[in-house]
Amino acid sequence: MASVSIPEDLTQAEARVKELAGRHIDTTVDAVIQQAITDYVQEILMEGLEGSYVTTHFADDVLTITDDATGQVVTTIPAPAGGFQAAFRSSGRLLMQNLASKVQEKFRDRIIRG
Repeated sequence: MASVSIPEDLTQAEARVKELAGRHIDTTVDAVIQQAITDYVQEILMEGLEGSYVTTHFADDVLTITDDATGQVVTTIPAPAGGFQAAFRSSGRLLMQNLASKVQEKFRDRIIRG
């Protein structure tokens, strides 16, 4: 079975849970979804902010992006109505597109376009 790096919809998240179970790693679909959202935003930031080090954290249905050097909060991205889990379960790809837009909007002056 091929590995799913960052699940973008419920089917991929469920496949990731099965893949991890096959490696004797116990997890849930909710945990995989939460990690997918965090990883997706982090990947956008790593690609777009060359030389700038920030980390994405997921807590209380809010994504918080902090500056690695200072630990200060750079910005937050609140969950859509109903929460991140519900949005991912109903339309993961749309949620991911919306997150990408929000990150680009919040980091407009810092994103490196190539």
